[in-house]
Amino acid sequence: MENIMTVFHEHHPAEAKTASATDQTVAALRALESWKVSGACTAITADRAMKLATQAEERAAHGRSLGPLDGMRVVWKDIIDQKGQVTTCGSELRKSAPPAMQDARCVALLEAAGGVSLARTGLSEFAFSGLGINPHFGTPPSALSETVPLLPGGSTSGSAVLVAAGLADLGVGTDTSGSIRLPAALNGIYGFKPSSNRYDRAGVHELSRTLDTVGTLARSFDVLRSADQVLSIQPTPKPDAAKTEILDLSDSLGPAWGQDVSAAYEAALGRITAAGWTVRPARLKSVDELRVLTASEGPLVAIEARRKYADLLASAQANKIDPMIRARLEQAPVLSDAQYAGYLHKREQLISAARAEIGNRLLAFPTVPSLRHSLPVYQNDPDAAQELNARLLAATMVGSLLDWPGLAVPLRDAGGRVEGSILLSAASGNDDGLLSQAERLVPALTHPILNT
Repeated sequence: MENIMTVFHEHHPAEAKTASATDQTVAALRALESWKVSGACTAITADRAMKLATQAEERAAHGRSLGPLDGMRVVWKDIIDQKGQVTTCGSELRKSAPPAMQDARCVALLEAAGGVSLARTGLSEFAFSGLGINPHFGTPPSALSETVPLLPGGSTSGSAVLVAAGLADLGVGTDTSGSIRLPAALNGIYGFKPSSNRYDRAGVHELSRTLDTVGTLARSFDVLRSADQVLSIQPTPKPDAAKTEILDLSDSLGPAWGQDVSAAYEAALGRITAAGWTVRPARLKSVDELRVLTASEGPLVAIEARRKYADLLASAQANKIDPMIRARLEQAPVLSDAQYAGYLHKREQLISAARAEIGNRLLAFPTVPSLRHSLPVYQNDPDAAQELNARLLAATMVGSLLDWPGLAVPLRDAGGRVEGSILLSAASGNDDGLLSQAERLVPALTHPILNT
């Protein structure tokens, strides 16, 4: 059944943090041991966690809190360097790689703000799939699983599952085509992908040098907001306090939405309108032109991934790659340097065009077309897995290519069951406008009965 503690922590954050930092950390570390078998964890950093938790508890005892993240439990996608840890990128080929010599910049920033690093988490190999399946380390079932284990979504699968299960307050991963937003939706939690230049990527192993961003996962929006204030390396302008217009792109952007997802989304738009925002259907010329570009040249993530792993594909080690990931790499278009440079130039033009079209308004559409997918089915049917991967990433991929910051917000029915996820986005660089509006939008999106 769906994790009851997820609902509890999300709507009662004060009660969820009554235990001391060390008590919470000890309990989490003990519980995480059983999650290694599922693939949710690739490594548990117990010594590091206890040192950081002890420091947080000492600060709390002397009234020297570092802020809202002090003592919060954090898990890290195993594509982000932590000093002394092997960064596997979810690959069998990297299990014996040398440990990282220093922390990624995002690790250093969050730990300096009091974050307690618990563990490294599983992912799709090389972060190149939205399903979260990994034959090397295992695939953890989604937190929405009931009688049948469900796909967790990827590529940031382990972090999403552990956050949704209440074992961590914050999950940190990467998003290239939807790898934060998609697993957030499939686990019923919040996920934030910033614009590409908002967070420092030093020490983060890339899949796509152009599209990769560091992203965050949590059971509450407040935690994501606090993490953003620590991680952002850009000056923060004061956003307009007025409620902005919201453009509903659902009819023009994505695939066919599932019935439950569509109903949850329409109900959410109704609550947004009732709370005072203006919502209107829209179609963007920049999105239509982007579709022409990708149909002609291919998906940028696949092009860049193929360029990165070309030597590996040509080596005797290629047969050790997850067959689904290998097939995706081998099927990726190969562009000359001139063609690749031309693609990037056209994309930059489309980002500028989209920025002009959108202005300071927000965008809305369902995060994914469907939420619940049998894990055994897609583990054993590569063709079906490839088709589902493309369908699940269809909408979020557009936001990545146009560099839209995006916030995935879970949508629940009156009983607390997750029925959908709405993705709120903004033009490239307007992260502060999106997050400022979201502070007031999120309470409107949460079902009224769960706010009482």
